[in-house]
Amino acid sequence: NYSRTLNFCDRSKIYNKFTDDKEKSDLYERWPDLTITEFDCLDKQAFWSREYIKHGTCCSDKFDRVQYFTLAMALKDKFDLLKSLRNHGIIRGYSYTVQKINSTIKAITRGYPNLTCAGLR
Repeated sequence: NYSRTLNFCDRSKIYNKFTDDKEKSDLYERWPDLTITEFDCLDKQAFWSREYIKHGTCCSDKFDRVQYFTLAMALKDKFDLLKSLRNHGIIRGYSYTVQKINSTIKAITRGYPNLTCAGLR
């Protein structure tokens, strides 16, 4: 299965938290954890840790942790999904079905997204 080759390649890898305030700020600005406060995101870094362990370990022979996140942010900047969604008529502040967003993302990326609604907390 192709998707398995890009997930959890080396579970023995350890995520070392970012300690540099500028690096943390840059990462938070471009890749925040949207489910917790900014303080908790910067302090605990659980989201970034999960992303690195799940995906970053698949390229750890070529990229260290800092390089992985630098590359991820560069790709995010190159492929601005929110701008692409706007170009396809999905605008922030309005409601859309998960199916509409999934089909739009698939049209944009040619990948198969797996979005679900978490509901209101």
